[in-house]
Amino acid sequence: MKKSLLATTALAALGAVAVAGPATAAEKIKVSVGGYMEQWFGYSDNKNSVAPNRDGFDQQSDGEIHFKGSTTLDNGIKVGINVQLESQTSGDTIDEQFAYVEGSFGRINLGSENAASYLMHYGIPSHGAGIDSGDVSGWIAGVDFTGHRTNGRGIDNDSEKLTYFTPRFSGFQVGASYVPQMNQDTDGFNGNNSANSNDGIRDDSFSVAANFNRAFGDIKIQASAGYQDFGDDDAVAGDLESYQFGLRLGFAGFGIAGTYGEEDRAVGSAQETIGLGVNYAAGPFGVSLSYIGSERDDTQQEQDAFELGAKYKLGPGVEARGSVYYAEGDNAAGVEVANGFAVVGGLKLGF
Repeated sequence: MKKSLLATTALAALGAVAVAGPATAAEKIKVSVGGYMEQWFGYSDNKNSVAPNRDGFDQQSDGEIHFKGSTTLDNGIKVGINVQLESQTSGDTIDEQFAYVEGSFGRINLGSENAASYLMHYGIPSHGAGIDSGDVSGWIAGVDFTGHRTNGRGIDNDSEKLTYFTPRFSGFQVGASYVPQMNQDTDGFNGNNSANSNDGIRDDSFSVAANFNRAFGDIKIQASAGYQDFGDDDAVAGDLESYQFGLRLGFAGFGIAGTYGEEDRAVGSAQETIGLGVNYAAGPFGVSLSYIGSERDDTQQEQDAFELGAKYKLGPGVEARGSVYYAEGDNAAGVEVANGFAVVGGLKLGF
């Protein structure tokens, strides 16, 4: 019922666009180029049973080139595209690609893009290299927060989906996503009535989310909540779902944040992750202190990580950033499998 309601609501919104009246764009969509690049250099000292010799200097990178364009039709409806090209061909050349339609009815995303529960989440701000997107595990062996984040990014990730966002009313907004099948980057028919319905890939995934973003004088409040049901498949055992909550409070350059995520896995275990952070920014300078920790119920695996980050804006789209990391982790037997620190610095560029 929930899945049918989500699909029906999105189709109704698409129908409203189609019958909005004659609309001729003043001109065709023109594409602009933008994106980001991050280049980091740092030193790690690891004392653990997983990689006892993983010490020394390293250089790491991340970046994307974004092709974006839009046009506004004569009826006021905005139609646009977004294609994101990875700067490194490690796993996926095109990260995300989708079209969107936006107007007084809200916004519709159609294509390969993250779900509403991820896009609407308020997580831990970092003025360093980052802590809640798998950044720690790139420098410290034996810990892995890539799949144990609080931000609602699940196994559906960039699978092709339909997402709808309501207009924002008094700071509130609601969104929902529907994924017919979690089979990214394919144009084959993946409907759950086809022969692919028993192929081990989950069908009929959906997510719902809501957030609040509003300032009251000098006080800014941001809050979010999301839920994901990752669907099912006759060849996949068990359910898989996740929850996430986030809260940010800001006043006069100071900020405090808390976030929580839980993933109930198909094997009957639960992965819980919590994040906390404080930050301050004044002019071009910013500093932050962040924590993230997770635990799995079935294995009792625990891991904790801390980041002290700082940034300085050198010019438009150019920031020098640095982080000091410390992380540790234990396995199910209570044996320490991770214990290390890293000092990282580099450039974060937006264009």
